[in-house]
Amino acid sequence: MRALILQLRPVERRRDSYRDALGRMTRSLTAIQSVHEVVRTILDVGLYALGAAAGGVSIISADGQHVTVIGDNGDDQETSLRWEQFPLDEETPIGQAIRTRQPVFLGDHCFQTLFVHTQLTDSLRFKSTAVLPLLIGERVLGTVTLSFIEDRTFQADEQEFMQTVTDLCAPALDRARLQQEVDHQQIWFRTVNRNSSDIVTVSDGQGVIQYQSGSVERILGYTPQELTGVSVFDILHPEDHLAAQRALSQLQPGSEPISEILRMRHREGHWIWLESVATDLRHNEHIRGILVNSRDVSKRIEAERARKVSVEALQETEQNFRRLAENAGDLVRQYAPDGQLEYCSPNASDLLGYESEELLCLGPLDLLFEEDRSVLAAAFERQLPPDFTQETFEYRLKRKDGSLVWVETTFKAVRDQITQEVAAFITITRDIEQRKHAEFQVKAQLDRYQRLLEFTVSLEHLTDPLTVVREALQRCLTLTEYEYGFALRIDEGEPSVLAVEGQPPGMPVNHAEGLGQLPLSPLLQKALHCRELVVVADDESVMAPPEPLPRDGWRSFSVLPVPKGGAMDVVLVFGSTQAVKTSRETRLLLNNAAVRLGHALERSGHLEQLNTSREETLRALGLALEYRDYETKGHTDRVVHLTDLLGRALGFMGPDLDALRWGAFLHDTGKVAIPDTILLKPGKLNSEEWAVIQRHPSIGFEMLHHIPSLPAATLDVVRYHQERWNGSGYPLGLSGTDIPLAARVFAVVDVYDALTSERPYKQAWTHEAAIEQLCQEAGSLLDEGVVQAFLHVVKGHDEGHMKQVPEM
Repeated sequence: MRALILQLRPVERRRDSYRDALGRMTRSLTAIQSVHEVVRTILDVGLYALGAAAGGVSIISADGQHVTVIGDNGDDQETSLRWEQFPLDEETPIGQAIRTRQPVFLGDHCFQTLFVHTQLTDSLRFKSTAVLPLLIGERVLGTVTLSFIEDRTFQADEQEFMQTVTDLCAPALDRARLQQEVDHQQIWFRTVNRNSSDIVTVSDGQGVIQYQSGSVERILGYTPQELTGVSVFDILHPEDHLAAQRALSQLQPGSEPISEILRMRHREGHWIWLESVATDLRHNEHIRGILVNSRDVSKRIEAERARKVSVEALQETEQNFRRLAENAGDLVRQYAPDGQLEYCSPNASDLLGYESEELLCLGPLDLLFEEDRSVLAAAFERQLPPDFTQETFEYRLKRKDGSLVWVETTFKAVRDQITQEVAAFITITRDIEQRKHAEFQVKAQLDRYQRLLEFTVSLEHLTDPLTVVREALQRCLTLTEYEYGFALRIDEGEPSVLAVEGQPPGMPVNHAEGLGQLPLSPLLQKALHCRELVVVADDESVMAPPEPLPRDGWRSFSVLPVPKGGAMDVVLVFGSTQAVKTSRETRLLLNNAAVRLGHALERSGHLEQLNTSREETLRALGLALEYRDYETKGHTDRVVHLTDLLGRALGFMGPDLDALRWGAFLHDTGKVAIPDTILLKPGKLNSEEWAVIQRHPSIGFEMLHHIPSLPAATLDVVRYHQERWNGSGYPLGLSGTDIPLAARVFAVVDVYDALTSERPYKQAWTHEAAIEQLCQEAGSLLDEGVVQAFLHVVKGHDEGHMKQVPEM
């Protein structure tokens, strides 16, 4: 051996440090009482004396199933939250120390081998841990845990010091916890005592108060100290002295409690009614007195007195009520709160045919007509609001003979004057049969006028002649007694079916061949010629010679010629499979409907002529632009035709489709302001000339936007039809859906026609080549969705049909 390695440790100095720490801890634990202070002392000594980086104190929960950390120092927030409470049976160093009642000392290797699953990322900085159980005899309170940054081996003196610390702290912690529980219970008792609704009194056999609960101050105004040592009889009402003395004399150890209602003087001088229950506990070594529990019943006593007065008044009122009900013209009944009929006036026989005694055996809903039962049943079942006074209902009752009578019943609540609870219900029922009949007549008339007004308004908003006729036919059926009907168009004396509503028997719904050759009676022919309403009853014939009666399926019908106002000559026919008596109101209504329908058809014809004139005007303007630009002949009609097809495929309808089509007519209006030298230049345009060409959409918009009859979508086509999906177009460089839909639709059509048309500077492309080019530009220059719709349109038409333009 050539060398000797010595490891020197300042053992004595460290032991001195331990002794000093234990001395400080002993002095601190002697003076402190709270759990928080005990925990802080343990951690301060452990962290300081042993150089630990972190520490914690944990205790076992009351159910013995969990461990709760009641204090820690040095742990990061994530670790503190993770281990704030965890199951005792979870495999942890703390759980092991508690289960084995033995300290656990772990170096880095052991910790990561045995408990690696318990570590968090931030806790890996600790390399060694000591966990010591807090023991009181065989009972485990919890543990003290100390964590160290360095990987250390715990020496015997260190382990001994830690064990001494835990042995010293365990009783202090247990004592602090018990004191905390005692303090909590005392606070709880004082709070309950002070806020209890009852007064608790302990007195001796002569009534001298030995103990008084805090609730006496709230009820009688005295503090407990003021009443302690005072005789109960000093604050007891003189009239109740005898009852109190009798109760005291009857009390015996082990006897049943005695209850009395007595009056006690409030500190302010007035009297409080108390219901007191006394129990003799003089033999009880803890009480040694008479225990009295008293409750304030002043309001109850007052309510009972007032109720007695109220009942007497109610009995008198009931007698007066019966005298009044027996002489009233209306049916008067009285019900108990549970719905039991208690009284019925004698005039029940006049209204319902029942004697009063018979109605007493029936429930409140027994005589209700079934269709009206739900209204009153809901009223009976719902909870009455506190402010309910009365409610009125109208319904039908069944008389004894089975007939029905409309009645109006007012339910009134009779309330107790003191408690305000419902004591009974009074119902007053009167016959309203005549009033309801008049109301129904007025309502039917108003309903008919309302529907006639709606019919007029609906015709005002329709423009298509066929739609106008169908609307009139449908509305007339709803306003009359007839079941079905159809509209005929008369062309040179030959009728054809325009529309059908319902199921006319014995007649095809799509044609009316041969109707013009029917041998109609002279009366019917004259009425049709004069365009007058003809009403045919079930016993009237319409043929010459007369047909067999009754007619099969056409028992009653009417023929309504519409005054000629438009391009169509229309006759409405209404029929019924049953005999119908056509009222004067129905005749008047049908004549008014015919006049309104005639006006609507006349207006529709004028609008159709106006629209045709407008289309021709716009087409003429488009053709003029086409000829100036030397476009291939037919460009305007082709793009308008294709735009109409594509717009319909995309769901454009009515005014929207018109606006789109007009935009196609006017899309190049701005080219009128482009000089011929640029517009007609056969060669390639330079940058300055191209800039001028790019102005034509904006010029067209400026020329047209002052015209009030042009819709916004039409102006969108004019202004934005040269914009492109990727923003490379002009005049504004819009992109995507910022480009109005109408402009995106027309752009596809315009590109297709430009590709398939011959120009001075190019040959016409084939249909297939143009379609291929559209597919390439879809999603970049053109809206892909619109292109796909265009492909579906052209797929359904051959190239010749695509080029074929209907006559304008």
